[in-house]
Amino acid sequence: MKFIVENKIYLLVIIMVLCTACCIKTQDKELYDDKKIIDRIISYNEELDKGFLEYIYDEYGKESLIKIEESLINDSYSNNIWHDVIGKSYIVLNDLYNDKYKKMNNVKIIDTKDGVNISFVGDISLADNFDIMPYYDSRREGVFGILSTEVVDKMKSSDIMIANNEFAVTNRVNKINKLYNFKANPERLDIYKEMGIDLVSTSNNHVYDYGEEGLLDTIKYLDEYDIPNVGAGKNIEEAKEAYYFIAGGYKFSFISASRAEKNIVTPNAEEDKPGIFWCYDPSLLIKTIKEEKEVSDFVILLIHWGREDSHALEEVQRETGKLYIDAGADFIIGAHAHVLQGFEFYNNKLIAYNLGDFIFNRETKDTGILSININDKKNIKYEFIPCEQDNYKTVILSGAEKNRVLDNMRSYSINTILDDNGLFYSN
Repeated sequence: MKFIVENKIYLLVIIMVLCTACCIKTQDKELYDDKKIIDRIISYNEELDKGFLEYIYDEYGKESLIKIEESLINDSYSNNIWHDVIGKSYIVLNDLYNDKYKKMNNVKIIDTKDGVNISFVGDISLADNFDIMPYYDSRREGVFGILSTEVVDKMKSSDIMIANNEFAVTNRVNKINKLYNFKANPERLDIYKEMGIDLVSTSNNHVYDYGEEGLLDTIKYLDEYDIPNVGAGKNIEEAKEAYYFIAGGYKFSFISASRAEKNIVTPNAEEDKPGIFWCYDPSLLIKTIKEEKEVSDFVILLIHWGREDSHALEEVQRETGKLYIDAGADFIIGAHAHVLQGFEFYNNKLIAYNLGDFIFNRETKDTGILSININDKKNIKYEFIPCEQDNYKTVILSGAEKNRVLDNMRSYSINTILDDNGLFYSN
């Protein structure tokens, strides 16, 4: 009898354990296998949209939301957690949820590994009526007649490669009254593909060299040759419109503006008038930067400014540069001076005042490639690669000449530490 009773007790214990395990399993399923986790996340953060969270659940799985909930419970939540968990920023995920990119014609999605590399060069001229193109033609080496193999390799290996388009693209002959008027046959735009250029700025003082029709031609041909461009348009809405890259799981907004001319002949785009995006009065540019910061992880301003042929900064560059950073710009990249100017960090954000001529004219001059690497944690590494334009060709420098350019950049720069390898950061 005692044996029977003990066995009954033993069986009862086993049944209770099994029932408890079943309950725990049921609770786990309730917690993680169904979508009640979404309601719990919203109870922690009411700003998160239920439809968005359901999209994350369906596309990326419950494990992603478990980690989001854990961050809310641990009071460590920020929008950065989405990129940490999924590999895409909160902004990118929201855009995908809303199917936004299919509705846009000014966005390009790039697959990258280990973060994203963005590189910048200064003024490029492909003008048939100026210095560089006769040598491009006569040397019969394609782009390698005007850029070294090392330069092209660096440009093409960048995930996003940016340049300033310092000429009009048109076959028209009527030019405006100014000292230099630059124009290129539209077929020259294929050279940008040889260089690996992904986007050009057009808010400058040469895009209007052949008047309103020449400016509209420039935009038309850049679009036809699939060269994304920012800074000019048939009206102000087009001129200030951003171009977006989705890379490394982040969204990058590029905009371009100009305050270059002392004697202004290039018109400001208006509501119903073609032109470029002026920033002599910075208020509209500040407003635009703020708007772009609401929809992008990084805002990059490509600006035409400064005194030509001078390494010295104008006070207005330093003053307005800080305003643009305060408005939300993450990087400011300048052109127009035709020579190198320095770097400055403000609130830990980079202002590269002028990258000079990259491949532009007959002069021998220092130039360079600015390379920005952003990893998955939003950590940023800056590198300046000294180059030289000489004999109608641009090459990467080494040895004593590289050190000379780096020394010069140190002397031009403000609160910046630049090492012997070209890596630099805020002092």
